[in-house]
Amino acid sequence: MKNNLVLFNKQALLLFAACLLLSAKSFAQLTPSFLNSAAETGDGCYTITNNVQTNSGAAWYDNPIDLTNDFDIVFNAYFGSNYFGADGMAFILKTTPDALIGNLGGGLGYRNFPEENTLAVEFDTYSNSGSTIADPSYNHVALQTNGNVSHVSPDNLVAPVQASPTSANIKDNTEHEVKIKWRAEAQTLTVVFDCSERFTYTADLVNTIFGGNTTVYFGFTGSTGQQSNHQYICFQYLSFLDTQIQDQVACAGEPVNTIDATYVGAVSYQWSPVDGVSDPTIPNPVFTVSETTTYTLLITDNCGETMEEDYTITVVNPTAEVNTVQSSICNGEMAEFVITGTPNTEVAYTINNGAEQTVILDASGEATVSTQANDNQTINLVSVTLTEAPFCEVDLTGTATVEIITEDASFYMTAGCEGATATVTGVMGGMFAFDPAPEDAAIIDASTGEITNALAGASYTVEYTTPNCLNTTVSQVTVYPEVTYSMASNLQLCDTNGDGIASFDLTQIEDEVLTNNADMVSYAYDNNGNMVSIASPSAFENTQPGGQTIWLTIENQNGCTATTSFDLIVDQCFIQKGISPNGDGKNDFFDLSGFGVKELTVFNRYGEKVYSYSNYTTQWEGQSDNGNELPTGTYYYAISFSDSNPTYGTNHTGWVYINRQEN
Repeated sequence: MKNNLVLFNKQALLLFAACLLLSAKSFAQLTPSFLNSAAETGDGCYTITNNVQTNSGAAWYDNPIDLTNDFDIVFNAYFGSNYFGADGMAFILKTTPDALIGNLGGGLGYRNFPEENTLAVEFDTYSNSGSTIADPSYNHVALQTNGNVSHVSPDNLVAPVQASPTSANIKDNTEHEVKIKWRAEAQTLTVVFDCSERFTYTADLVNTIFGGNTTVYFGFTGSTGQQSNHQYICFQYLSFLDTQIQDQVACAGEPVNTIDATYVGAVSYQWSPVDGVSDPTIPNPVFTVSETTTYTLLITDNCGETMEEDYTITVVNPTAEVNTVQSSICNGEMAEFVITGTPNTEVAYTINNGAEQTVILDASGEATVSTQANDNQTINLVSVTLTEAPFCEVDLTGTATVEIITEDASFYMTAGCEGATATVTGVMGGMFAFDPAPEDAAIIDASTGEITNALAGASYTVEYTTPNCLNTTVSQVTVYPEVTYSMASNLQLCDTNGDGIASFDLTQIEDEVLTNNADMVSYAYDNNGNMVSIASPSAFENTQPGGQTIWLTIENQNGCTATTSFDLIVDQCFIQKGISPNGDGKNDFFDLSGFGVKELTVFNRYGEKVYSYSNYTTQWEGQSDNGNELPTGTYYYAISFSDSNPTYGTNHTGWVYINRQEN
């Protein structure tokens, strides 16, 4: 039967291992109870009878045996030194651990046994006369049941066989090795005495003997009568005990020198494989392994029989690695690392090459390390150590770094005519807001920073916050002021040819409208809902007879615009009857600009020519040809038109009054 063995390499924890040999010293787990003269004498030995007449004893062990598995019980039996002594001992299996005993003398403590379902291997050292028991003349072994020691009854399962293959007497002051072997699959019970098989019994013991019970208990009974002997047993091996050397754990590369598989009665040992074994032919070699290895020990005893034991040295090589929870974080946040590896180990580490620290991995093999970060944080794993035997320590090289994000919140605002726009020069994806909120109806788009519905000339403070680290920057913007202008007066020309069309110089209106000479002006008119730009505003003929509306767009240096309008009027004109050249802007000159005058000549009341001008429009303000002011009075004129006027024809004469009196 094979057991597994795992070896510890920490000697401090293995003080117990030195005693766990495959010998009598391994029987501390036996739990015996005794009757009469039976007693424990130490080192796995138990007295059954004293060398006293009419003496008996029983030793029972509360250690269960599972009959569905193989078992081996090896013990040395001492039957005394009195050649004529009596009576022998019995090895008994039964279904309870209760300490019981039968009749003494020739009954060996088994006859009339007070419990059913029993099986006994008798070692009878005295030939009792008569046909009831039918003992042979030699010391013998036999297999009995039901507390019956008669060899002629149905309860005799195996007839008496001479106990020793070499001698009829086993009361020879010598310990004799006895092996009781059960093989569950073959259902065979074998008895070996001094390396010689005495009998093998094949039967379904569970059902034919033990009433269907697969668990049995064992013990020894013995007795004396008129003749006596000191009788005892000493265990050598019990395969079903759990007190053999147990599985243990070792660290890679460390020597294991605490195993001793010594077996009393062994003549040779052979370990395999031989790798890592200092001497594969001894029971207690030194093992040096770098990986988990199962060793098989083949033990050959003094009878030439072999036993195999499997011993596994499990090499523990604890590991650990580290990863970041987030590879980048914001300044001032917690840098988090997750260390994973062998559960229940202690991991040593440093952060930014600082002092060495430790953390315990939990049962799932995980631990979290956190530290507040104002700069990049690098964790370096140093070692990992088991927190329990064998306390293996392995150097580590794992590392991980959490980088600090420096989120640039820079941006700038660009003023517009009706608001402003934002341009982010730092980290994109943040949020915009007014700070403080304006009192007007201006609106800011939180995603783009665009300001709309702004008040012209108003200033706004805008805050931009980055998406991850929430860094902020503030900028102020002033919306462009609105375009200023004066209202335009209508332009009027005379209909000189009766078609309602006239040529206008639209640019003359600019002096009246513009408040800033740097502003740009453009002109347009409405043509059935479509605005048509005027390419030559200094010579524009109205497209609608009688006049039309002209749209004037004023654009300042900021690109802001304003629109106003004025009307063009083409009408039948009449020559004015007087002028008052006093500089008040009203009737200061003789206005013939709409008539297409080719030549104007002015006369005084004496018929003397005082003034003349070719291609006249508005040049006469009551002065003579030499520039002198003409006095108040009535003057006469003669006009020659470039084209025939529908009202006045080609030439026309009339009068005009100069009024220089102040109001």
